[in-house]
Amino acid sequence: MPVDIEVVTTPARLDEFIELPFNLHAGTHWVPSLKKQDRALLSPGVSAFWQTASRQLFLARCDGAPVGRIAAIVDDKYNDYAHEKCGAFGFFECRNDEDAAFALLDAARRWLVDRGMDFMRGPLNPSTNYTCGLLVDGFELPPAIMMPWNPPYYAELLEKWRLRKEEDLFAYAIDRQTLELPAWLKTEVERLRAENRFTWRQAAPATMAADIHAMLQIYRQSWADNWGFSPLSQAEADELVAELKGIVDPDFFVLFFHDGEPAAGMVALPDMNPLLKRLNGRLNLLAPWHFLRSRSQIRQNYRIMLFGILPQYRLHGLPLLLLAHMLEKARQRPGLRSVEGSWVLEDNAAIEDLIEDFGGRIAKRYRIYRREIGSCNPNG
Repeated sequence: MPVDIEVVTTPARLDEFIELPFNLHAGTHWVPSLKKQDRALLSPGVSAFWQTASRQLFLARCDGAPVGRIAAIVDDKYNDYAHEKCGAFGFFECRNDEDAAFALLDAARRWLVDRGMDFMRGPLNPSTNYTCGLLVDGFELPPAIMMPWNPPYYAELLEKWRLRKEEDLFAYAIDRQTLELPAWLKTEVERLRAENRFTWRQAAPATMAADIHAMLQIYRQSWADNWGFSPLSQAEADELVAELKGIVDPDFFVLFFHDGEPAAGMVALPDMNPLLKRLNGRLNLLAPWHFLRSRSQIRQNYRIMLFGILPQYRLHGLPLLLLAHMLEKARQRPGLRSVEGSWVLEDNAAIEDLIEDFGGRIAKRYRIYRREIGSCNPNG
C-alpha cells in the first residue's frame, strides 16, 4: 500500500500526531504522558525549547490512516554550544512497516539537509534534556518516569535505514535486597562523614523551587563536558522547575554544600507512571480516584533523575556520600522495591563503577543513533 507523507500544519493534524502512539501501543508497557503536556512541548510559542530551535512534524498515512510520525529538529542552542551541525529526529512512532518508516526518515533528512545540517541524531524528544533514546534491551520491563518505551522492531527499522549506534544510555536498577551497603562501603562512608568537609540538607516544600534551580546549576556545571550535553535556557529551567516541584519527594532530594555554597546534589522522583497509565493521557474528574488507586505503586519505585557534583569536589568522596544518603532513605521506606539510576552514558566508567559498588545492575539499555547526511556524504 503506498505511503503518503503529510506535513503537520493544523491543530487537527497535531492531534493526530499526538494520538498515534495511543493506538500503536495499546496493551504494552508504553506509558502515555498527558496529551496536554505533549501538545505544549510540540508547540513553538508555548514550550521554551523552541525559542532557540525549529522543527517540522511529519505524519505517514496509508489509505488515509496515520501509521507513523516523526519530528525533524534543529536545536541552535545545542549546535552553538557543541560547535556542530546536528539535525535531530525525535517523537518517532511507526507501525512495523519499512516503507512508512523509511518515508518518514527520508522526509526528516531532506528537511535537515535543506537547513545545512551535517548529520542526524536521535531519537531526541526534542533534546537530551527531555526524553531521549531508543529502548534496545529491557523490553519486558515497564519504563521509569520520564523514560521512553518502544517495541523491539523500532531498532530494526532505524538500522535498516542505515542509522548507526552513536551512544548507549544505561538504566541501572538497585533492588530492595541490595539496598544494604557492603561492610567495606559502610566503613568508607562513615570515614567520609567523620571528616565533616561538607554539610547537607534535604529539600523542603518551602524552598523547593529554589532548591531545584540550585540543582540545575550543579547539573549544568558538572555535565558541561559530557557527550550530548545541551545547556538549558533560563526559560527551560523555569518550566522544568514548575513541572518537578509538585512531584519531588523532599526525602529523596539532597544538596551538599562546601563553605555554604552548593557543591553536589541528587534528585530521585517517585515513579508516577502507574498513575499516568491509568489517566491514559487525560486529566478529568476521575484523576483523584486514579491517584488514590495507584498511590502505593507510585511509592514502590524511584528514579534518580538528576545527579551532579561540581568538578572541584569530585575527588572528595561526594559520589559515595550522595548515593549512600539516597539508599539510606530508600531503606527507610518498607514498601519501596527498587531505585533506578537513569540514564548513565555508556562511557561514564566512574559513575558505572560507583553504582555497581552499591549493588546496581544494568536493567535497560537505550540507544542514540546517528547518520551522516551532509551534501558531501554520498550516502546522505
